[in-house]
Amino acid sequence: MKHTANPKSTSRAGYSLVEVTLALLVVAIGLTATFALFPEGLRATRSAVDDAEISLFADYVFTTLDLTAAKYGGNYGPNWTIAKTDDFISLMLSTLPSAQDSFELKDGGRTANFYWMPDYYGLDPGKFSGTDYNANSFRSAKFWTSAFTYTLEIVLGTWKGHGQGVTTCAVLKVWPGEYSGSGKPKGEPRTFYREIIPIR
Repeated sequence: MKHTANPKSTSRAGYSLVEVTLALLVVAIGLTATFALFPEGLRATRSAVDDAEISLFADYVFTTLDLTAAKYGGNYGPNWTIAKTDDFISLMLSTLPSAQDSFELKDGGRTANFYWMPDYYGLDPGKFSGTDYNANSFRSAKFWTSAFTYTLEIVLGTWKGHGQGVTTCAVLKVWPGEYSGSGKPKGEPRTFYREIIPIR
């Protein structure tokens, strides 16, 4: 009896061109979707930073109004005006904050800019003589670390036509960044409301 051996297989394992193309297509779709998330993540991060800075600014504004009301006696208009808030401008903003118009709050609902220019925590230039650091040069540059565009409306509440002894209300609307155009900035502002009373 004659036995015939099975012929050895000459085929080699591997991927066809169609399979490689499909694999590359799947990878490309996945990478495209991943990269599309980066701009949205950056926008979300920027929005979160804006919200945090604006909240701190709003807290500064309302605290300043509270302190002014406590010092001068409560009601806005008869007892104090927005100019009196200069008594409580943060000393971290400037060595001479009363001389800086950009640090002063403005009311009446008109658009204004507020620039946060830190005073470097009261660093004394005399303590850095003979070094590369010069606090005065930083102060003279007057660059801001944060800027806000805002409107501030302060209203003396009335009850049956009587204003005395009624709580003063403040509405603060803030947009991130500076705005130099005419009219209101574009986009929705962050809106804050506070009743200003002398003692909390």
